[in-house]
Amino acid sequence: MKAKKGLLALALASGLLVLVLAMAGVFTDNVTSESSFPERADDRETLTLTAVEQPQTRTFSGQLVARQNATLAARMTATVADVLVDVGDRVEQGDILIRLDNADLSAKVRQVQQALASAQSQLNTARSDYRRMETLLAKKLVPQSQFDDAENRLNTARSEYRRAIAAVDEAETQFGFSLVRAPFTGLISEKIINQGDTATPGAAMLTLYNPDSMEAQVNIAESSLPFVTTGDTLNLRLPTYEKTLTGTIRTITPAADATSRSYRVALTLPVEQREDQVLLPGMFTKVTLSQESASVLFVPANARYQIGQLDYVKIVEDNQIKTRLVVLTQEGRVRKGLKSGDTVLINPKSQKNK
Repeated sequence: MKAKKGLLALALASGLLVLVLAMAGVFTDNVTSESSFPERADDRETLTLTAVEQPQTRTFSGQLVARQNATLAARMTATVADVLVDVGDRVEQGDILIRLDNADLSAKVRQVQQALASAQSQLNTARSDYRRMETLLAKKLVPQSQFDDAENRLNTARSEYRRAIAAVDEAETQFGFSLVRAPFTGLISEKIINQGDTATPGAAMLTLYNPDSMEAQVNIAESSLPFVTTGDTLNLRLPTYEKTLTGTIRTITPAADATSRSYRVALTLPVEQREDQVLLPGMFTKVTLSQESASVLFVPANARYQIGQLDYVKIVEDNQIKTRLVVLTQEGRVRKGLKSGDTVLINPKSQKNK
């Protein structure tokens, strides 16, 4: 058993070694060996690399959000009597969206309104009695005690009247809680509760947002923060719809995210773009940010070649051809291995020994 395990491990190690050698191009038949290139470059076409100034850009990801959005919740425990809207419906500010069961609240409102009417009547009677006693007292037709009693009844009636008004206000407020209204004009984005459900205080029932308040939020790296300023205009791209928008930087969060070390930048969109029905909260967007120009070195495609996954060039030093491993981008920009002033061989793979 141990021998079989040893053979298996040896086979796996051998396979891995073969794979690594293959990626390095060891088994590539069409790789020209070093000895196939002439040692001198007198009659070979060469190119001297020169750095060029190129504007640097960085792309950051973000999303569209609605600056004005709300999650509506109940302020009382009651059965949902009716849900008057559905997802996607447009509502106006003040529209009734949900009606909770309010039969008992309605009865209470009527009850306190009747109590208010009774308190008003008692107050009117107390006022009449007070004025009459005041007149009689001035003519010395009634004792002071009767006038004092009338005055006390008036004060009591006034207190009862104020208490009845407060009770009506409270009852009407409670009744108002049974009607959930739209806090602003917008679109319903989510319906969480249905007719017959029990609404409880703080539990979400509907969400809505104002499409006219759409903006983009992008996280900008700390290293790029010096290149953005409030009021700058940036281009935003929606890859899904291949649309390009323009946004103006509204705010830059003054504190970095502790995890990504990035800063959130909010960009407002022009009115005509905010009205576009394609723009929805949560859509993915990209922002390209221009930075300072930098010296960039490029190697043309006909001056480089690959062995396996690695990039190589043939450089000329003192009229001698040498192989050099380089690190390049897909566009041929030099990341490592060459500098401005180096001379490279053109079409290095086509050079043959004489």
